[in-house]
Amino acid sequence: MRAWSPWERRLCFAAPFCMRLLLAGARAARLGGGDPHAILHVFLQDAVSLGGGVIGALHIPEKWFPGAVDRCLNSHNIMHVLVVLAVYSMHQVTTKDLAWMSRVDCRAPLRQL
Repeated sequence: MRAWSPWERRLCFAAPFCMRLLLAGARAARLGGGDPHAILHVFLQDAVSLGGGVIGALHIPEKWFPGAVDRCLNSHNIMHVLVVLAVYSMHQVTTKDLAWMSRVDCRAPLRQL
């Protein structure tokens, strides 16, 4: 996909985000596998990333404090900090799911022909 404007570039993330939201919904509805106690982190990893994207797209601090946050605490820096927090939630989901898989038999029963 080619993006000719900043908003088109941001919209490139819409399809993957919608797919992740659909899969998180399936997991919450128990249609997908994984540790049921990890569902908070499943939603947090996307919510925090979305928040970072919104802050980056709207240039929040720069609009309120023009010229004062050029070096630190600008929207781009805040977005990167939020991405690291989202990766932490992703790590939590992964470790909980791996522990869950070691406790639960994940194999589907084979059908007899």
